[in-house]
Amino acid sequence: MKHKLIVKMMTTAALLSACAFPAYGAPTSLKDISNSYAKDAILELVDKGIINGKGNGTFDPTGKIHRQDFAIILAKALSLDVTSVPPSPTFSDIPATHYSYTFVEAAAKAGLIKGQGNGEFGFGENLSRQDMAVLFIRALGIDASGKAAELGNLNFNDAASISNYAKDAVAAAIELQLINGRTDGSFNPAGSADRQSVALVTSRFLKAKEELPQTPDTTPKPGNPTPPPSTERPVPPPSTNNNSGGIVPTAPSNPGTPSQSDTTPPTVTMVSTSPVMADLHVVVKSSESGTVYLVPASQTANTKAQLESLVAEKLANKATVTSANAETTIATTHLAVGDYKVYAVDSAGNVSAATSTIVLQARVMEQPTLYFSDQRTLVFAYNENLNPLFVPAVEDFSVYTEDGILKFPKAIERVRIIENKVEVTLAEALPLGRSVKAAFNPLDSGASVRSLTGKISPLVGPASVTYLPDNVKEMLDDLIEEATTLMESAEIGITLGKYPQHAVESLNGAIQFASSAAENPDATPQTLAEGYNGLSSFMGVFRSLQVKPLTISLAQDASFVLNPKIQGTPTVISGYTSMDDTYNKRSIQKLIQVKRGGSNAQIEYQYNQGKLEMNILQDDEVVGHIEIESSDPSLVQVSGESPNGITVKPIFGAQENSTASLRFKIIESGKETGSVELPVTFDFTPPTVTQATYDSSQGTFTLISNELVYSYNDTIPLTILVDYSGNNDFSSNSIDIFPLILGEDFMYNIINDRSGISISLTPEGVAKLSTQLPGGTFRLTIHGMSDLAMNWQMRIVYVPAR
Repeated sequence: MKHKLIVKMMTTAALLSACAFPAYGAPTSLKDISNSYAKDAILELVDKGIINGKGNGTFDPTGKIHRQDFAIILAKALSLDVTSVPPSPTFSDIPATHYSYTFVEAAAKAGLIKGQGNGEFGFGENLSRQDMAVLFIRALGIDASGKAAELGNLNFNDAASISNYAKDAVAAAIELQLINGRTDGSFNPAGSADRQSVALVTSRFLKAKEELPQTPDTTPKPGNPTPPPSTERPVPPPSTNNNSGGIVPTAPSNPGTPSQSDTTPPTVTMVSTSPVMADLHVVVKSSESGTVYLVPASQTANTKAQLESLVAEKLANKATVTSANAETTIATTHLAVGDYKVYAVDSAGNVSAATSTIVLQARVMEQPTLYFSDQRTLVFAYNENLNPLFVPAVEDFSVYTEDGILKFPKAIERVRIIENKVEVTLAEALPLGRSVKAAFNPLDSGASVRSLTGKISPLVGPASVTYLPDNVKEMLDDLIEEATTLMESAEIGITLGKYPQHAVESLNGAIQFASSAAENPDATPQTLAEGYNGLSSFMGVFRSLQVKPLTISLAQDASFVLNPKIQGTPTVISGYTSMDDTYNKRSIQKLIQVKRGGSNAQIEYQYNQGKLEMNILQDDEVVGHIEIESSDPSLVQVSGESPNGITVKPIFGAQENSTASLRFKIIESGKETGSVELPVTFDFTPPTVTQATYDSSQGTFTLISNELVYSYNDTIPLTILVDYSGNNDFSSNSIDIFPLILGEDFMYNIINDRSGISISLTPEGVAKLSTQLPGGTFRLTIHGMSDLAMNWQMRIVYVPAR
């Protein structure tokens, strides 16, 4: 370390040794630092009276350091006069009544801190990590200019977020190991510095102070006369170049001559041989008394402060060397397995060269015993209790059955640790007598099963494990009794909750087969297991055959159309299946679909006369019924007035945009098990012909409608007139109109899919027109072409006779 840097660090160490966190008391124990990475540093500084807790036995390690509190630290550290205050506050946001007022004013008067340029100090704002680096480097008096470019150590994934004014200081702080990056590869420059991080940095400064020769503290004290002038260079005024707007401490410099000191490093040798078990000690010898450090081989340390930093971060352990060349043991507690080396530091702070590498190796437990505790739980039993914090993942285990060269993996539901056991729960029960192969091979060695003493589990398997409990005979007897009770309580039938006759008979046969195995005194455990598995399997099948509830849904393409303008013509819903649906006759099977347990069932429907319901029949037995009701009786009326089925009538006044539906409810064993609603469409609009063509080669006309075409003979039957004009004149005065006669010259019918109408000329009709065609026009006059809702309107269509 350069002479100039040593002197400035001594001055800073003296400054920091006076620091004390603002607090409400100095507790003798702190109950909230057990998980803090700076626990040792906090306890050390509390013990020395440098920092305090916050009352009630707490330290609040993650609490933030505010600007005014850091001003208190500076003022106390430099023993500034806090009794002389200005007549009015310097900063508008620090009133004279605040506890930090006199300290802020003293620090401001000494030029250590500035406001934010608007008359405010920045009360309550947190100190950022990058500003903490700036302040400590300035406190060291180090000229950090160009350090970031020179050292190139700002290898953080958020390095671009470090402010320009702070980059050199951060680089210098990283080099001195005053502050480190975060475990995710970032530095988090704008993140707030917390109490534990300031404690850790303070501890590191104090360690540096121990390494360096001490100089007398000549800092003026309040009320004491100023010491006489000396040959030392005066303390320069504080810097005014504070780009961060933060607190600017002075950077005293003292180039005094250090006293003569020991500069010869000790030598250290390894006594232990590699590898060393993780729960034992590493033994070394040092040529001088002092301290030895067991450090990861990947770390390089040149100063005692760097070694102490590794210890504080729980990466290294240390031990005191009481006398030269004495064997010294270093504990390996809490250290991760891996390669390590040892450094020695003498009382003068000289650091030795590192020893050769020694491997720290975890002890391995004995192979566990594998067995099944029940049909789903595979147990790995170790010879000592396990650490519940190290629970392996499901993916670390494999359990499978084999069939020749084929492997069939068994799904694992969960893994848990109970005392000395790892319990692996399978997603499905394993049959008795079935063998599986099981293996444990953790994907992450750091998460392996561990004992409470730190030993790790060896790799396991693949090992064969069979689930065949000693009490298999007792288990089979109990299962036979359970199956017998199930069979005797089963009611035979096809309605809800009952069982088919063949299912009961089959269960009885399975019981008899299992009983013969149970009563055989020569039966082997494997034979008993097969009897158990067979009966257990069939009981599952039997339960699945229990009659499930009926379910209901709309039939495919189901619709229901009503025409409120037609009075006295109701629609009747019946159970018939062979009829062709029309406006006044609808089959319930074309409206809804009923299933049994999600499967199609042979269902028939029978109108229950006088009631608004249809009986549901299976094998000629009534198993339930369908009730039909209107969602809005003011628009749709449902009644049982017809002997043929349930009557549905629209109420006059309903409009095409009116909303109503028919609700179908399924009732079984006196309970509603499901329902469905079928929207009702109110239709007043007659169909139209959208396309009309004539095929001269066939002598046929095709008329396509925008709706399905129906003909209601009881009201207005479908009739068609066909006329021909060679000169296209169909006026009343025309003498060129040639009428065709139905049945003699042409025939017509509705197309099978009801998409329109087909008209065909007879041979006689073709012969009559043979002297006229081609050319001219046909006039088709259509009466009674209705849609399903019985809407119709006379249509006249002209078709060229090409």
